[in-house]
Amino acid sequence: MPETRYTLTLPSDIYEELRIQAENRGTSIKDLVRQSLKMGLLAMKVEESLDTGLFLKERAEAGGIRETRLILA
Repeated sequence: MPETRYTLTLPSDIYEELRIQAENRGTSIKDLVRQSLKMGLLAMKVEESLDTGLFLKERAEAGGIRETRLILA
């Protein structure tokens, strides 16, 4: 599939976080941005449906699981 080039200007704090995450994961910023966009698009599709949602599950300090619903604004 052919690619389309798009110039994206980011705030420096977001760029720095992307740079750190890419370095920690051993990948490029370009690939990390692509992965992030794919995840964001999936989240938007899920959010369109009233009977679905996206949740983060985290281990709580007490040993249980804490769920946080993601809401895109």
